[in-house]
Order: sequence, then C-alpha cells, then structure tokens
Amino acid sequence: MHSTPEIAPKSLRFGLLCNSLTLEKWQADTIKSLLEGGMQLHLLVINNNQSLNVSFRKKVLHYNYRRLLFNLWSRFVFRPESKKPTDITTIIGDCNQIRCTTRTIGIANVFENQTIELIKQEKLDFLLRFGFNIIKGEILNSAKNGVWSFHHDDEDVVRGGPPGFWEVFKPHDTNGVMLQKLTDSLDKGLILKKIHYRTIKHSYKANLNQLYFGSTFLPLSICRDIINGCHIEMPSTSKAKIIHPPSNISMIQFILKMVFRRIQFHLKMLFYQEDWIAGIIHQSGQSFIADSAQNTLPEKIHWLNKTGSSCYTADPFVIDFQDDTFVFFELYDYKKCKGVISMVKASENFRIYHEVLSENSHFSFPFVFELNQTLYCIPECFESNGIQLYHFDIQSNKFTFVKTLLDNIQAIDPVLFEHDGLWWLFFSLKNQPSVHLFAYYSDEPFGQYQAHANNPVKSSIFSSRSAGKPFIFNGKLIRPSQDCGKDYGMAVVLNEIVELNIKSFKEVSFQSLKPHQNWKFNQGMHTFNSSAEHTVVDAKSFTFIWAGFKNELLSKLKFRRT
Repeated sequence: MHSTPEIAPKSLRFGLLCNSLTLEKWQADTIKSLLEGGMQLHLLVINNNQSLNVSFRKKVLHYNYRRLLFNLWSRFVFRPESKKPTDITTIIGDCNQIRCTTRTIGIANVFENQTIELIKQEKLDFLLRFGFNIIKGEILNSAKNGVWSFHHDDEDVVRGGPPGFWEVFKPHDTNGVMLQKLTDSLDKGLILKKIHYRTIKHSYKANLNQLYFGSTFLPLSICRDIINGCHIEMPSTSKAKIIHPPSNISMIQFILKMVFRRIQFHLKMLFYQEDWIAGIIHQSGQSFIADSAQNTLPEKIHWLNKTGSSCYTADPFVIDFQDDTFVFFELYDYKKCKGVISMVKASENFRIYHEVLSENSHFSFPFVFELNQTLYCIPECFESNGIQLYHFDIQSNKFTFVKTLLDNIQAIDPVLFEHDGLWWLFFSLKNQPSVHLFAYYSDEPFGQYQAHANNPVKSSIFSSRSAGKPFIFNGKLIRPSQDCGKDYGMAVVLNEIVELNIKSFKEVSFQSLKPHQNWKFNQGMHTFNSSAEHTVVDAKSFTFIWAGFKNELLSKLKFRRT
C-alpha cells in the first residue's frame, strides 16, 4: 500500500492569546501582516483572570520600591509609538472567541483542560501569544506547530527584560529579536527565526520602536516557510542569566547615560563625516581572499583619490571588456549631497576620471556585467523609485538608459546573477538598508521579475546587504555582503549560497574581509569585486568635512523648525 503524500497548505489557521481586545500597535500590525499575507485567524483566547483586590495598605507595604523610578517612568513618561494602545476589533472580524481563566503555579499560567480541548477543536496550525505572561503545560501542544512568542533580545546575551533595555544600557552593538516556539523552559524555547538590529544606543525609545516594528513580519515569514516546506526549529543553548527590570540606581545611571549619548550622537553627526576611498590591486580575487585569510593583505594599492576636499570615492566594480579593464565607482560630493558614477581604465593607467552617469538623482554602487558582448550597469538610485538598467557606450564613455527592471521600489545595492536557469535580482530597501535582503527572479535577464516566495529571504545586520558581484570560488557560488553590526560598512562578509530556488534561500558565511590596519583608511570596508588580474575594494575613515558639517547642521535646524 502506498501512502498518500501530505499536500502542503496554501494558508495556515492561527489563534491569538491576549489579555483584551486592545493590544499594542506593533502587535496589531503583526496580525495585519498575517491576514494580508493570506493566513486565517480562527480563534481569540482572552485572559479572563480577575485582578485580586489588594488593600492599599498591603500595596504600600509590599511594593517593590527598588524599581520605583522605572515603574513611574514606564507608566507616565515612556510613550513609544510601537506600544500605542490599539483596538483590534475591526482587524479580527467575527472569529471565535474564548474567555478563560488560568491557574497560577509558581510564576506560570496553566490552562484548564476544558479550555485546551476547545482550542484543539479549532485545529489551529499555531497560536500567537500576546498575553497571559508565562504559560506552561498542555496549552503548548494545543496547536499543530505550538505556541509562538516574541523575545526582543538575543537570548544568548539577555534573558528577561525589559525588551531591548539592557542592550541600550550597557551598551551592546546589536540587539537580537527572536520568534520562538514555547517550551516549559523559561526564555529557552525552540528558535523559529532570529534577526539582529544595530542597537540605537542614544535612544531607548527609538531602539524599541525599531525592534517592535521590525519584527512584525516574522510570524508571516515562518508561515511561508511551513507552507514551502522550509521550516526549521533550532533549540536554544543559551546559558545567559535572567535579568530583571532596572533598580532605582540603574535608572539614574540610565538617564545620565542617555543625556550624554544624545549629545555625543549629535556632535559626532556634525563633526565626523564618513570618508571613503576606492582602491585597485593588481591581484586576482582568489589570491586576495587567500591573503585575507592569512592576514597578509597588500599595503600598496592604487587609490582613487578625491577630486576635491568635499568628495570621496567608493563602491568600485572592475570588469575586463574589449581588451581593456574598466573600474566604475561612485564619486560622492558632500557639497552637492549626491554621487555620480565615474570610471577609470587600465589603458590610461587608471589615472583619468570619466564621468559616465550623472543626473539630478544620487547614484552609487555601479553593478556592471557583460552580456552578449555588451556592457550593462544596474546602479543604485533609490531616489528614482525603481531599478534601472543602463548600457555602456565605449565610444562616448557614457551610460545610456535601457529600461526599468522593477518599478515602485527604493532598492539599495542591487546585484544580478544567473543560477540554475533563472536570473536573480538581489537588493535591500531604503527604509532598512542594512538588515533585510530581498530576492526577485526571472527567466530572462531583462524580463518580468517576480518576488521570492518568502521575502525578505534573509534578515541579518551582519551579512544581508550586498557588497559586490556574486562569483564562483572553489566551485561554490559566493555572495559578498556587508557587516554593519557595529557600524555601517565595517567589513565584507563572503557567503556561500547553498540553496536558492523560488521557495527557499540558504547561505552560510565563511570569511570576513577587513581593511589592513596599516592603510590610512582602516575603519571599514564595504565593497569587494575582482576580474582576472585585478581586485577592487574600498576603505573607510572618519574626518571633518566642512560641507558635511554644514549639511548636517542645516538638516538639524530644519528639523527643529518643523
């Protein structure tokens, strides 16, 4: 007898565990994301526990005065947009509702058997927890894929709460966000998906909004993984201690730190501008990677120097074409607040700058490739609200517009490559350029592109954003990306793409490329490309640039007036 294979669902049924019909805004947005993504809300389980009537005298006697400042601040001062109370009545429609009470055993809520049976009758694929605090027992098995819960910290570093607070307080460079499948172990459930954001160290409010709003897509992403058969659950191995809300002394320290860091942040924005420089190395990419692994990067490089005190060069791409070697790069001018695409070539000893693409919009990241003996470019130009293709005219040394590949999208650092018979267009988005990676595919290089089944295909501040053209290395498909964990463009991370199709994407990072410490510019690197005999990189430093100071000051003054 042959068993009938299980047919993958096109949609999942889910329920909500909540304390009332008023949730925080980020939670309401999460529900909207699931519904707009085609998932079906079938059940609302509402906490009906009655608050105990405790006398005023007992409240005064047993109040935790060590956390008085934090409690007062949380209740009367702290008002992030993400926590704004939001009525979900119109969102949930006419789904079934169960009001239930739970028993308290230790610090956990335990559901009654009758309630669990009612939930099981709904045949839910998962329950999403937005209430009831800590839950244990059979309720965790009441849906096919369990109970899902957010943890807005990296559980390997911080367990407990408040969400995202201690990352700002200490501070940590990054702040993890995890969606987990709950188990009976506190804050050590099965990890469904985990992402990291760069910690906003000068503002807890901004950091928490980033974490909350930036995590609303996670449940839908897991649903799509389940539907596409790509679902993975990873056990947590965290040994981190559980941290509690801050004491009064910690709150005073926190307030002083925020004042100091806010001043420091604005002064840095005014007086420290990014200064990049692109460089050309007469060395193959494979040799450069090998030298990097041995910490023996070349110190002598042909740097593409500034054309003025307010300019820098960055984002170099190299390509051999018609018996010559061309290097295209961004030439940015702080005075004009925009970049143009320029080019140098080996036949001119890489000395003469040619401006090949300049319009009213800002251009950068000139991704170039050859197809059918023609040289093309897909530059970054998010201001155009699309991804444009250009053709290079070798006679005039100019790029000419061909067509728009994707419209109504603010793409950052787009790259195009062929894999297993499909053309893949990878890029990030302007609103969170260093966190998420999006993929689109087409049968033809300039054809109709379709979105990957589970965009964004990757979310990691450490290795999502593109840093150059994908290439073959030792028989493996490698995608260069940027490490923006501590700061923007700290290093280039080489990732091996191990799985890429219209339903799934997996890659593993295996090497990091960093600037040589003896280079004058040694505080970051965010582009790596190579040809047969040349490798191009860029390197970062920080300096004072008068035009950058003026732009930042005017921006701050304009913001204050509005």
